[in-house]
Amino acid sequence: MKKAIVAVIAGVVVAVIVSGCQQHKARVPNEKQARLLAAQSADLQKELAVCQAEIEALRERHAQELQERDAELARCKARIEALQKDLETGIGERVAGVTTKLMYENARLRQEVEQLKTQIAGSSDGNVP
Repeated sequence: MKKAIVAVIAGVVVAVIVSGCQQHKARVPNEKQARLLAAQSADLQKELAVCQAEIEALRERHAQELQERDAELARCKARIEALQKDLETGIGERVAGVTTKLMYENARLRQEVEQLKTQIAGSSDGNVP
């Protein structure tokens, strides 16, 4: 009977050891998977941080380019306005120059007409019989 009890106890011990080994073997892959997942998660977090930094750098560059284009647009508008003023001034000066010349020419011609009228009047007075 002692042998039977020893055999039962030995069987229980062997069963506990075997089940413990199976649990240990079952836990080892889960622990490895957990470590692998943790490592992958850390790698993904690093990649995400790099991508976010790139996005922020692109946003800053885009904002800077927009500011440069806005400044260039403002310079172009100012240049266009200056050119339009110069053009209007130039046209005004040309028109004024032509008008002034025409006025002087008109005055000269009127004076000449008056002189001719006077000459005609003077010569017709003397030639009248």
